[in-house]
Amino acid sequence: MSNEECAVMFCDAIRTMAKRPENINNLESYLIYNFDKWIKVYGNDPEQLAMELKAFAEMEL
Repeated sequence: MSNEECAVMFCDAIRTMAKRPENINNLESYLIYNFDKWIKVYGNDPEQLAMELKAFAEMEL
């Protein structure tokens, strides 16, 4: 996946979360306890980071 595709997916996930505050709260709750581990896993891989954020954005809560 290109940087452009990753950027679009990542930003689309942010747009989706903007409409779903419960998903933002869920992500925040997860990151409170796991941010260091999460960023180590996804921080150096734009595709995986974009996919992970998309998954949080699309969760049905």
